Amino acid sequence: MNYMYHVKYWAVNMLCSALLLFILDGIGFGETLNREDKIDAQALWTYITVGNPYQNYPTWPGKEGFYESTMPPGNILKLYINDLALDTVMNKKGVFPEGALLIKENYTDDKKIFLITVMYKKKGFNPAGHDWYWVKYKPDGEVRLEGKVDACINCHVGVAGNDYVFTGSIK
Repeated sequence: MNYMYHVKYWAVNMLCSALLLFILDGIGFGETLNREDKIDAQALWTYITVGNPYQNYPTWPGKEGFYESTMPPGNILKLYINDLALDTVMNKKGVFPEGALLIKENYTDDKKIFLITVMYKKKGFNPAGHDWYWVKYKPDGEVRLEGKVDACINCHVGVAGNDYVFTGSIK
């Protein structure tokens, strides 16, 4: 490879990185992923897969690696949470703060990932549903469902006293 190729490659890389940082500025620090009062599922996907890959996040304590879901029974899962969510879990704060992310990989019986579900806390997004923004992605990032997803809310409402989370007590 010649010198000019490397310079061009470096310049394009730096431009793309700067653009990504501009788009994602502040995510995970209590700021939002919204544009004009609508959370952007694609910006969230880019953030959790490129900007700050969720596979590097801590897991829910006691749920390291694969584990079987209790709701619905039989699903094989991996659960990652950002530092804001981990602080809530570890210190039994009772409610996740704005910016908390819970990212669940859903697997088939032969341990092939088939769905990635995300809960993202955004103050004022849906007060009746504890302000959770829900997204279901295919493994390639295609958005299947997003927003105030009735199926998610109706399932999780049974644990509304635990901030809509089944995995373990946060109180």
